Amino acid sequence: MTVGQHRTDPVPAGRKTEASPWSDRRFIVFATGNTVNNLGEGVYSVVLPLVVYDRTHSLTLMSLLMAMFPANWLLAPLRGVVADRLGPGRLVMPGLTVQLAAAVALIVIAMAEGAPLWLFFSLAALNQLAAGFYQTGWMTGVATMFPRGPARARGTLGSLFLVSQMSGPLLVAVSVGRLGYLGLLWINAATLLAPMIVWWCGIRPARPAPPSHDPRFLRDLAAGWQVLRATPPVFQLTLIRVPLLFSAGIGSLALFLLKDDWHLSAQQVGTALAVTRTGSVLGTVLVSQRRDPRLRWTVTLTVAGLTVSLFSMSLPLLPVFVVAWCLFNACSSGLGTAAQMTVFTYLPTHALGRASGIVAAMNGAPVLAGQLLVPALALAVGARGVFLVLGGAALLSVAGTLHARKAPRPCP
Repeated sequence: MTVGQHRTDPVPAGRKTEASPWSDRRFIVFATGNTVNNLGEGVYSVVLPLVVYDRTHSLTLMSLLMAMFPANWLLAPLRGVVADRLGPGRLVMPGLTVQLAAAVALIVIAMAEGAPLWLFFSLAALNQLAAGFYQTGWMTGVATMFPRGPARARGTLGSLFLVSQMSGPLLVAVSVGRLGYLGLLWINAATLLAPMIVWWCGIRPARPAPPSHDPRFLRDLAAGWQVLRATPPVFQLTLIRVPLLFSAGIGSLALFLLKDDWHLSAQQVGTALAVTRTGSVLGTVLVSQRRDPRLRWTVTLTVAGLTVSLFSMSLPLLPVFVVAWCLFNACSSGLGTAAQMTVFTYLPTHALGRASGIVAAMNGAPVLAGQLLVPALALAVGARGVFLVLGGAALLSVAGTLHARKAPRPCP
């Protein structure tokens, strides 16, 4: 099988489309709470690096802070085992509660004069760790909560996530002058209540069978790996994405250039981010609303677009940089949404947590490596040379895509 091939289990034979998730009232409530929470995450992802920049003016520390996001993905296989064995619902409320406590503590530390930076980073790390458990339970549960269209439900949630990620920087641009960084961080903390309310309304993953107390997690991981290797559409697309994912670390570099090279204010940075993230929304909407999950052309076009945009971002012109970043976000979100939909289309529900967790770790490793290498690369080849290096790595994904397309086209 190659990218775009259909599985026969658990997708029923002959089924080529999924029902729209918007026909389910429970999905609408679930998506609303999820989007409100993601809006806070969008604010948080902009404000936190800017706080570090204002305190340190260090690209290295900004990159280290933003590396916490992909570093958390490396724990996804462990979280996936827990979700499969105990049920995804058992991860949701504990994760949300710890995340809310960490978010409030981080604000208190940010308010304190002379608070050590290591404590600030530690609370940010705890926030991400707790968020990982909550999100694993919340998203893994989608397959059982909305069984009439799990892939489209997951793709639609991805679209809404990117809408909120675009709205977050816009909210920062509009409100930072009035609320300041602390006020915006309080907004992020408040939005964590939204998924809690959804849970209390009874919209949550179904209760699983009594949990197993077998301690052999490595055996479970090995079984998840076997399921992944036996699902070529998911495994092949994961490998194609790996060289491109090194470029996911450009966020800190792009923010640094906007502040340090073009001397934009916080409001202008927020506006620029909102503009570039419109591409993310467009890319994910176009992919997630496809009724047919065959995605060969989607993969080809997005991989090519990502490569072109990386080379274009090396040019020292602000309008070109912003347009290229917008294209990068559009293609990145489109490819990411295709990968998510492929996971929910082909992987069996009983191993979804483990197998998708391994995929997340395979994605997170190059993102983390790219994020940590950005400062060293910037010193070696210059900030703009980093984009050329990453564009060169993206050519490997182009080669992988072309190789996949030469394979015999499978029967639907």
